[in-house]
Amino acid sequence: MELMSLLKERQLSIYQCAKESHIPYTTLSDIVKGKTRIEKCTAETIYKLARTLHITMEELFEEK
Repeated sequence: MELMSLLKERQLSIYQCAKESHIPYTTLSDIVKGKTRIEKCTAETIYKLARTLHITMEELFEEK
């Protein structure tokens, strides 16, 4: 699932999402920009991100 579209859908900026999820801004920014693949992130990062976006961890890996 494309992370930027999820953020827009929930009206969150990268900064706001990073702050709410307690994920470093640079980490989240790299994921959104495609510099870091979500598959390479730790389970903790994926969990925090999924919880903040109110989706399951599996949904983060789904293709459109």
